[in-house]
Amino acid sequence: MTNIEDSLRWDARMRAHIEQILKNWAHTVTKYRWVVILSCLLFAIGLSSFATQLRVETSTEAFLLADDPVRLAYDDFREQFGIDETIILEIVPPKVFSFAFLEKLRAFHNEIEETAPHIEEITSLINVRETVGEGDQLIVRDFLENWPETEEDLARVEQAARNNSLYTNYLLSESGHVTAVRVLASTFSGLETEIDDFSAFDETMASDEQTDAKESKTFLTGAESRELMQALDEIAARFESEDFQIHFAGGPVINDRMSVTMANDMRLFLLLSLLVISVLLYALFRRAAAVFLPLTVIMLTVSSTVGAMGLTKIPIGVATQIMPSFLMSVGVGATVHLLVVFFQAYDRGEPREEALAYALGHSGLAVIMTSLTTAGGLVSFVVAEVSPVAVLGIFTPVGIILGLAYTMLLMPALLAVVPLVRRDPKGSKAVGTRVTERCMLWIGDRCVDHSWLVIICMSCVLLVSFVGMTKLKFEYDPIHWFPPEHKVRTDIEHVDENLGGAHSLEVLVDTGRENGLLEPELLNNFEKIAYRMAVLKGDGGGQIVKTVSINQVLKETHQALNSNNPEYYVIPQDRKLIAQELLLFENSGTDDLEELVDSNFQLARFTLKLPYIPPAYLHKFFPEVLDQFKQVLGDEVEIIGTGNVALIARSMDVLRRSLTKSYGIALLIITPLMILLLGSFRAGLTAMVPNLSPIICTLGLMGWFGIPLDPFTLLIGSIAIGLAVDDTIHFMHNFRKYFEEFGNSKRAVRETLRTTGAALLMTSVVLSLGFFIYIFSTLDNLTFFGLLTGFTIITAFLADVTISPAVMTLFMRYNDRERPEERPSQGE
Repeated sequence: MTNIEDSLRWDARMRAHIEQILKNWAHTVTKYRWVVILSCLLFAIGLSSFATQLRVETSTEAFLLADDPVRLAYDDFREQFGIDETIILEIVPPKVFSFAFLEKLRAFHNEIEETAPHIEEITSLINVRETVGEGDQLIVRDFLENWPETEEDLARVEQAARNNSLYTNYLLSESGHVTAVRVLASTFSGLETEIDDFSAFDETMASDEQTDAKESKTFLTGAESRELMQALDEIAARFESEDFQIHFAGGPVINDRMSVTMANDMRLFLLLSLLVISVLLYALFRRAAAVFLPLTVIMLTVSSTVGAMGLTKIPIGVATQIMPSFLMSVGVGATVHLLVVFFQAYDRGEPREEALAYALGHSGLAVIMTSLTTAGGLVSFVVAEVSPVAVLGIFTPVGIILGLAYTMLLMPALLAVVPLVRRDPKGSKAVGTRVTERCMLWIGDRCVDHSWLVIICMSCVLLVSFVGMTKLKFEYDPIHWFPPEHKVRTDIEHVDENLGGAHSLEVLVDTGRENGLLEPELLNNFEKIAYRMAVLKGDGGGQIVKTVSINQVLKETHQALNSNNPEYYVIPQDRKLIAQELLLFENSGTDDLEELVDSNFQLARFTLKLPYIPPAYLHKFFPEVLDQFKQVLGDEVEIIGTGNVALIARSMDVLRRSLTKSYGIALLIITPLMILLLGSFRAGLTAMVPNLSPIICTLGLMGWFGIPLDPFTLLIGSIAIGLAVDDTIHFMHNFRKYFEEFGNSKRAVRETLRTTGAALLMTSVVLSLGFFIYIFSTLDNLTFFGLLTGFTIITAFLADVTISPAVMTLFMRYNDRERPEERPSQGE
């Protein structure tokens, strides 16, 4: 008991000293208000001007740090073979092999080739490879190089296309009723200035040698991919008709559609959130200044933070798109707490400057501490091995500190100059109705009087939540974020059904020696692999529909050099003959072999084509594929799994691991700050109970309702810690102050809820509605993110007006006493 009393006395002295500093700060800002206003605006405008340099990077490889081994392997793969993900434009005509359709297909092909930017290669029936022998010559030409002129020519073309195994499930459906145009984007960027994804951030994470290696190349950026997709959309819109239906599919398509949809939703919901916040603030305060001031702080905070990203040339990614909404939430909370106390004092008749000093003295420390703890919770993201999340861990705390600076500098200065009207504190409903106040006081009294019952009920709820948490599963399935009827989803399903899918796995076989690929035994084993791939089935619908390797080229060439006899569509069993035939193919004028092997014939590429399956299943299926390779080829060669699928699998692994680690780091950062604020180790640990309860309840809710953990819902944990701790700090800060003044828990709870409860309620309502707007999102992941974040905010408020009074009453029960100097609180 003595330790607690000593802690309270020390805490009271420190609090009084800090409150006096903050009051003096208010007087200083008021005195130099115009200097402060101009300085803040000039700083904000200057920093915000760099926002024009901000770029968007949403490519899959941008999820990983530049020195990540999987990304390095993928970069090597791209340098050798180019981009692995193809854009598929499936076309459904009345009849593929008709003069009218082929003419339109040629025009469509040429339009893309001539006008779409950042294209490495375009392939369709117009120019797909046809390998034939004419006499003793090997001819490799475009399939429709000799354009059909008669019905007989057309029939010959159709027969040749159907007989060519390369075309089936590649450019032509098995039924022959659907065809496709395949667009391969450029591997390297066309920008003059070299940019590496998150290079400004990664330079601190990678070695000098790796950084120097990266400077020599610049891969296609997300912005350039967006330009390509936009051009393809425009071309498709001009050509599409009832007899020329176009369906888009492929990894780049999914990535682009998801990024664009998410960005559009985020912009819309940010504006709607601002509108909702404005309406609610005016309804609660009934003052224009109470709307203008928070919005000014919010907008300057967001624009300055975005400008800081532009200044440092760090792009905005998928994860960082939630940053503006989060900064808006934190900014509203800080400004509302100060405004509530300010208008309480101002409406009681205190001069504007004194009311401002009282507000900063009363809530300034809590506002500072909430900003620091929230920033601390987000700093934990810095350890993430996923670049966009790590960037979120840098710039969100920067934004929070900028918002704190604007709140403590600009807002007091503006309060000193904006027109204000005093209202009758008894008749005003500006800062919470009397009914709401009475309800909160009644709840507080019941929680104090029945503390153990509250604790027991809380324990039961947490127990049920813990059971729900055991049902949680991680799932990353971006296609199913779209509604079933959305064109993105229906297009991919259509391509899967007709062309066997638009996705691929990439496997490299390294023989370890020059010309190692010329061995007949090895190539025969490649044939065995192709057979095994055709019959291999995995969970979630995983099945390889086509295997592309050097063997196709070799068999085509061998057949062509043997009078085009289909019986010779086999692997030659003589090493010298294999070398000769491949040399003939290379000298025929085509560069197709470069996409399948390296120049030394040491490294072979396998592309395994399959329909879309959720990455969670693909993550299990890919190791099964690699295991089949190892079983057939043995240990004499090196098997390397790479490509976009490997990147996604690695990104999901490091994301789970990194965010789990970040939760622990967030607690390690926030808990000491709570202990410092409350001046007691035990009190600080006790205060963490209402902080953690909302997170546990949210995770339990997700488990019981089958809501999976994904890259967005995983972020909720650390974000929730930052948001939940805000309300707890405001409650605990004021509780300690009133307990020192009155020496009675019940009285301290009542005074805390009377002065701070209204602000807690207001911020919780405003913030939760701001996130609940996301339920109107096109994407399910944003819908769940908004719902769960809003639920967490409400749960945090309920925990702070129920659990916090009960916990602190039990914690202070041995120090509970009425002091002789106790006086009735205001309003009683």
